[in-house]
Amino acid sequence: MDLDYQMKLKHIQVTELLLNSDSSNTNATQNLEVSFNFDVKFVEYDAFTFLINFYFILENKEEQFLLKVKLIAFFEVDKAIDNDFKDSDFVRINAPAIAFPYLRTFISNLTLNSGYNPVILPSFNFLKIAESKQ
Repeated sequence: MDLDYQMKLKHIQVTELLLNSDSSNTNATQNLEVSFNFDVKFVEYDAFTFLINFYFILENKEEQFLLKVKLIAFFEVDKAIDNDFKDSDFVRINAPAIAFPYLRTFISNLTLNSGYNPVILPSFNFLKIAESKQ
């Protein structure tokens, strides 16, 4: 299948944010349990736009630290989105991999600017994640 689309990240937006901690320990961001997921949404009224919704939860129960983030990455393509595009690697692998560094940076800066040691998220293999979702 030859998909000849040009895709660009238009912008990102944090739509949900919760940072809760009863700890004054700056190391509360160590030994975190990580929950990560994402999904794709297509905009009904705009055939050239799609969204990647990222859902991230970081928790250290021992230190009573909880961080929840929902971030949306807005993508634009140069052709009307069809079913082949919706099922393509562009959407399932490439777009999340392009947007993820923005989420990673946001979380790192947020934790640092909140007085904790910064959380440096690991890289994720979006190909493996996409394969496991199928």
